Amino acid sequence: MSTIGTRVRELRIAKGLSQQALAGDGISAGYVSLIESGKRTPSGKAVQRLAERLGVPVDQLLEVAAPAAEHARLEANFARLSLANGNPAEAVRTLSAIRFQELDSGAAGEASLVLAEALQETGDLDRAVGVLEALIERCRREQSWVVLASAATALAAMYIESGDTSHSAATARAALDEVEAAGLEGTDDHIRLGSVYVWALVEGGDLLFAARRVELLIDVAERLGSMRARGSIYWNAALVAHQRGHISEAIRLTDRAVAMLGEQEDSRDLPRLRMHYAWLLLNHPEPHAVEALRQLDRAEANDALAGSTLDLGMVAAFRGRAHLLLGELDTAAEHAAQALILLGPSEHVERVSALLLLGDVESARLDSDVAREAYGEAERVLGQMVPSRKIARLFREVGDAWRELGDLTRAAQAYDRSLTMVGLAARPAVSRAHVRQQPDAHTRRAGSPKSVRVT
Repeated sequence: MSTIGTRVRELRIAKGLSQQALAGDGISAGYVSLIESGKRTPSGKAVQRLAERLGVPVDQLLEVAAPAAEHARLEANFARLSLANGNPAEAVRTLSAIRFQELDSGAAGEASLVLAEALQETGDLDRAVGVLEALIERCRREQSWVVLASAATALAAMYIESGDTSHSAATARAALDEVEAAGLEGTDDHIRLGSVYVWALVEGGDLLFAARRVELLIDVAERLGSMRARGSIYWNAALVAHQRGHISEAIRLTDRAVAMLGEQEDSRDLPRLRMHYAWLLLNHPEPHAVEALRQLDRAEANDALAGSTLDLGMVAAFRGRAHLLLGELDTAAEHAAQALILLGPSEHVERVSALLLLGDVESARLDSDVAREAYGEAERVLGQMVPSRKIARLFREVGDAWRELGDLTRAAQAYDRSLTMVGLAARPAVSRAHVRQQPDAHTRRAGSPKSVRVT
């Protein structure tokens, strides 16, 4: 309950000191930032040194947290429960009444991040972005770099989900420079921010630079990072490897990430990583369906997925894909139906995957009418989404589905949309009417070049 960090930041700003200027006597600028954000509780000796450098009594740093900050944290926890229970609108109502300007940046950051997530879940993306941008600007003014890293990570991820990968990469890169300059290199917050930067690069198609950034982050994480940070970056290294077509390497890196995050019992990332692992196993040239089901069992057993219908819908779709690969068509159909019920009539890429699964199952059952209906709905949902490389990949899958069903016209249309989304536009059509209006090839002007014959 004691917010030493709040008092340190207030006194530092009041005296016109930067975090670098306050550092010294064995206390780094990065450590000052961690204290101010509430991520570290300083020892008695560190408190005494900070008090001396700030020119105040030690007791002044040990004042009890303001009631408003404690109230905001309680409200943020309540809002998290609302989100977990699938009620983002309630979370928004809970947090909208908070007077953020009266809070220190730590408490404001905690509540703002939950509010932005809730707003995104309700579909109010513009307001969610505004909340995070305001928090980032405040953090810059107050030099609250740890909170800035969390806010920039959330904002960059939000931009990716909206299809704006260039803005995402720029946001993450700018924040990375500031966080590293503040001496926070190697912290969990720094590695997580670096990971979302890599994700933005991958989604933007800059795979070579993404691979280089992953190598640098792995080096930092191995030297300075926690087990959680190392697991996070190996997960992103797996994403890069997969996008570059190195499926076996992606599986190896994911296995390593699972081992590292598995030692963090409270890691909320672990069940989602296991889901990603299962997806990789199912998409290997030689699929490992049984191992994928084992990973899904362990993911679903984690309480972190209990309230997320989106995650549970994805688990059901992956299970269906595994049973389809094992030739268990009835079980695969049951999981496809379960996935679609959980995901509802949403415009999510996860629903597209479930529809493709249903189409594949019915195609295997030789029910081409239901398969066509499922593929057509998947194509319609994709057409409503903001173009991105992820959507392009799904259009490619739709094209493959139509081709395997024998509908080459619709397959070509899906392939064309996929290629256009990654920047490969169709060749301009040549108007035959225009060609016919040109002089006959045999009536050239004197001295015009002769046709070259290919022999």
